[in-house]
Amino acid sequence: MKGPGPITIGNHHFTAEQTRTAAGIAAATVIGGVGLYAIRRQRRLAVPTSGPYPAESLPAGAYDAVIVGGGPSGSTCGYYLSKAGAKVVILDKEHFPRDKYCGDAVCTPAIRILDDMGVMKVLADNNESHFADAGGFVSPSGLSYIGASVEKLGEAAACAVKRIHLDHRMIQAAQKAGATVKEGFEVDTSSKGAASPVSFSKEAGLWTVTSAKGDVVKGRVLLCADGATSRLATHLGYCTEAPKGVCSRAFVEGGSHNTDFDGVCFYQRESLPGYSAIFKHANDELNYCYYLIPAGDKPGQCGGVNESDLARLHNDAIKNDPFISKALGPNPKIERMKAAALRLGSQGLTTSYDDHLLIIGDAAGHIDPLTGEGIHTAIMGGKAAAETILDMRATGDFSSQSTKEYQRRWIKAYGHDFHMSKAGANLIYKYPILLDACANEMQLKGDSMMSKWAEVMTNMRPKTYFLRPDVALPLGFALVREFWNQYIVGRPDNYQPVNAAAK
Repeated sequence: MKGPGPITIGNHHFTAEQTRTAAGIAAATVIGGVGLYAIRRQRRLAVPTSGPYPAESLPAGAYDAVIVGGGPSGSTCGYYLSKAGAKVVILDKEHFPRDKYCGDAVCTPAIRILDDMGVMKVLADNNESHFADAGGFVSPSGLSYIGASVEKLGEAAACAVKRIHLDHRMIQAAQKAGATVKEGFEVDTSSKGAASPVSFSKEAGLWTVTSAKGDVVKGRVLLCADGATSRLATHLGYCTEAPKGVCSRAFVEGGSHNTDFDGVCFYQRESLPGYSAIFKHANDELNYCYYLIPAGDKPGQCGGVNESDLARLHNDAIKNDPFISKALGPNPKIERMKAAALRLGSQGLTTSYDDHLLIIGDAAGHIDPLTGEGIHTAIMGGKAAAETILDMRATGDFSSQSTKEYQRRWIKAYGHDFHMSKAGANLIYKYPILLDACANEMQLKGDSMMSKWAEVMTNMRPKTYFLRPDVALPLGFALVREFWNQYIVGRPDNYQPVNAAAK
């Protein structure tokens, strides 16, 4: 094979030998440049194998990790760190047991970790958990399916646990493993500058955290685990905006309702991609909740409604939603609505890690942008954070090159799904018929399709599972059937308000 021949460029003539030399130099330059870039990139990505702060250098009275927030992420992290021999303190402004407002659904990936922590046994022994078997959903046009997940999956896709019980049992497990728990330790982030309650010494490689009462703790790594509003991450500059999602909760007294299922989601057309749900707790109690999921381009927009519409939607559905009103019955003993913010899909976070710092759970926005579920991601993320800190403790390096491993872990565990979840939320907001097609296919295929839906929605499978040919093709045919039924045949919409149906 011949090499380059003589060439002429303008008034300059180059011999074949000169051409070959120039080509060789150019090729070497390109290869060298690519190689240098690869080396530099590898150096940036490489996790240091040693650092200035080996475990034995920790000063007396200081901690390997200071965790601000004793919810599911903080307690999980504290448990696994303490179990491995690290010195940990968990700070919480409240005293346990204390309540939190959410849907209370704990998905399978979290159940497995809780089982490993010994928490599931304690919950079961105290009759504080209820596994969901009979579950399903109602589509925007009123198609419904309720199936049995245990029969197809071999285990329940989720269980319901009140947060007042879950968080209490989890922090007890962390404490039993060796973590120090300081309750009533409020970090007042309103103070700035020299009066800031949180500061970092580069020389000592230690954080100092001071409570509103003047109590002081020091630690090698600071973990922001203080919930969706995360005043701490905001104070430190890592969180730049308020949460954009919101959810409600109201408990219903056992024996005062007509619910005969374990968990059902109701996709009302008006509030898509949000939904309402009823989950059954132990002692026949219910959690009735409503989730508004961000979708659209306007501030505060959650599909066709806004965050401010939550109370109206929550209360109207109790009497006027044909499915919810039937499940609750005419005289449910239901508490007044309570609400909480949702930070979904890392919304508003500039990063989840930095030198000597990790942001975990709801504080990091680790709530699925399609389902609004955040308990399982908080627990999984808490464990990922613990694994990262233990690795850093072994090497002595706590720089962002090492803390970045936490991000790699949580993305691999569940964060890879956030982009697809956001896209899915916008799709069902614009095209509600997609949910009708899923319900249509469930009615045709039964529990086999319902189990696939449950696996995806509970993080047992990625959202891309819906793109597999063996799943996507049947759903495509279901979509055609729904288009025919709705727009050609003119099938009536079964999701009509009770007051409208009466007229």
